[in-house]
Amino acid sequence: MNDYRNLNLNAIKNQLKDFANIDEAKAFIDEEMVDFNPLVIRKKTHETKEAIKILNDGNNVSFDGIINVSDILTKAEKQIMLTGMELKSCAVFHNHCNRIKKQFQSFDEDLSIRDYSDGIYLAPSIFEEIDDLIEVSGEVKEDATPVLKQINKDLQKVENDLYSKAYQFMDRNGASLQEKSIIVRNDRLTFLVKSNDKNKFKGYTYGTSSSGLAYYIEPQSFIELNNQKISLLQDKEDEIARILVSLSYKVASVSQEYQANFNSLVQLCVIFAKARYGQVHNAIIPVLSDDPYFDFKDLCHPLIDENKVVSNSYRIYEPYHGIVISGSNTGGKTVSLKAIGLSIVMTYLGIPIIASEAKIPLYDHIFVDIDDNQSIENSLSTFSAHITNINDILNQADDTSLILIDELISGTDPKQAQAISLSILDKIKALGSIFVITTHFDDIKKYSYEDENIMLSSVGFNMETLAPTYHYYENSVGSSNALEIASRYIDDPELIQRAYDYLKLNQTKQDMLLDELSQRIDETNQLKEELTSLEKELKDKNQVYQDKIKEFEKEKSVLKEKYMQELRDYIEEVKEKAQDKLDSIHDMKTEVVDEIDELVEEPAKEEPVVFQVGDNVRISDNEQVGTILSINNDTVSIDIRGITVKTKIDRLTLMPKTTKKKAKVESKHYSRVPMEINVVGERVEDALDIVEEYLDKANAAKMSQVKVIHGIGTGALRNALRTRMKSLSYIKSFKDGDYHDGGSAVTMVEFKK
Repeated sequence: MNDYRNLNLNAIKNQLKDFANIDEAKAFIDEEMVDFNPLVIRKKTHETKEAIKILNDGNNVSFDGIINVSDILTKAEKQIMLTGMELKSCAVFHNHCNRIKKQFQSFDEDLSIRDYSDGIYLAPSIFEEIDDLIEVSGEVKEDATPVLKQINKDLQKVENDLYSKAYQFMDRNGASLQEKSIIVRNDRLTFLVKSNDKNKFKGYTYGTSSSGLAYYIEPQSFIELNNQKISLLQDKEDEIARILVSLSYKVASVSQEYQANFNSLVQLCVIFAKARYGQVHNAIIPVLSDDPYFDFKDLCHPLIDENKVVSNSYRIYEPYHGIVISGSNTGGKTVSLKAIGLSIVMTYLGIPIIASEAKIPLYDHIFVDIDDNQSIENSLSTFSAHITNINDILNQADDTSLILIDELISGTDPKQAQAISLSILDKIKALGSIFVITTHFDDIKKYSYEDENIMLSSVGFNMETLAPTYHYYENSVGSSNALEIASRYIDDPELIQRAYDYLKLNQTKQDMLLDELSQRIDETNQLKEELTSLEKELKDKNQVYQDKIKEFEKEKSVLKEKYMQELRDYIEEVKEKAQDKLDSIHDMKTEVVDEIDELVEEPAKEEPVVFQVGDNVRISDNEQVGTILSINNDTVSIDIRGITVKTKIDRLTLMPKTTKKKAKVESKHYSRVPMEINVVGERVEDALDIVEEYLDKANAAKMSQVKVIHGIGTGALRNALRTRMKSLSYIKSFKDGDYHDGGSAVTMVEFKK
């Protein structure tokens, strides 16, 4: 199986599923296997790359709310009537298909990922009809068809008639009823009649009460209306079934196409889950190569905390065909091996990897042997499990394969293990496979050091802190540093020294030279790390310095612009003030010229005033005001508050005439108010306002009594109206109408005189 659990691929898949919104997409991610077909690999990586570009361009491609309607579509195909809710679910799914298709049509036509959306089939007329006929709740709309609308109208009328008649029945026969209430049994309106009066009413009996003291009776006079109601209910049920069957057939006609639509949306959801994973982790899609050599720059293991992970660059190039990684225990050999293998497998699945750059070959197969407790699961020893797995690898691998082995042989005698390991290395070299192997065996290090086709590399170890650094170094050898690490945990220095003595006794000269070389390399690598750290620190400080220079230049530019703007504003202000002064001087000059012109001009001659009988005038001597009665040459007779006074015309000044405005008389006019108002079918809130306005007009028109028709129904409208009438001060009383007026279906209102 190509599930690569021992590379922790399942953990990556679990992270990936967090970015998928469709359950079937999550299941697909779980079950997706590595396909080594180059066309498949190139397709997957290309699609993810396009999806990342779409997201980076600011497009929100959402798959929220998309559910699998395949079971509903299959049910329709089998000619089974769908429920209203099932039909509505299909319509909602259609709307998602339409939304995704339209969104992808706005993207670049050259994107191959558009093939999924272009293949989405739409039948808008079918699902628009479903939206027109079915409520969001799944209920068929009451006016879905003219037939259903008429049935509901007739049914409402019959029910109103039934309840109106029922209230009248209860008013007349209250003494015979166990409860003064209407009881519906089997959709038929009945009354709970006392056992003594059960034969008083002709009709049908529908059982007794729990106490046995009363019977559910349908009086003879109600049978016809109840029958009409039952018939209409059946007609309604038949019409609804007809509508649902018709819509179900239409959905069945496009069932296959919409199941294919769902599969397309699942594929798109998977692709965009990978793209969102890449976007969140700032990951990349590597370049695919036809040669067998990989190259990773700044590669991070994707399952290690980004604040703790150490990035490394791994590569293999000619003349090398394999890498042997040595170094201390817990020093990162396995992490390096898994980072390489997991990143290649992720790429083949179209999942972005965390690196700055990467080139990955298209291997025909990847074989992995990493201890993952398989020995416990299969009841084998660690050694047996490794040997069994390696045997399978050697029988299947060839020159197009990648082999990854962690600790070539373990769990047995070290000398024999090293011998078997060297023999296995010979076999792998003969197969021509590219390989990465970790080891702490000195014989394998020596073998690799002397072989020009094997790159001996190591992971770092800090001799001062006696702790691994997790840095990877090409063309270097690393020691297991077991005694150094042990000294951190064993507090008996004599025990550690004795171990060093035993080690020297068993070491050959070549071993000692190798250990010395390894120690020198560790020290060199440590110095490199310190140098790299110093370079980074210097680079960071230089960057801070450059940022401060840029910030200073920016502030300088801002201040310069600020001062220049202030200067421009000041100059503009001075110019405006100068212009205001000039304008003021010009205005003064104009005024002086005008005054001179007025002095030079001759005074205008005033027109003589002509007085007429009836003019209002004032006598200049005594300021008396009156009305001219007559004019005789230069003598005028004036009426001053009833006294006639004569004076010379040149003593008079003409006064303006005054007119008396006629007072407007407003009168209220009330149009003829009808004797009754009908609010049956109105909402309670609306009916209250309509009736109150009507009663106001009727009271203003001095009417003594009116009729309010509200129907029976549940009685809510009748009670609400009467509560409102109690609050109106001009209403004297109100009561049910008599039998001829409509009984309790109407309220008779009497006004105060």
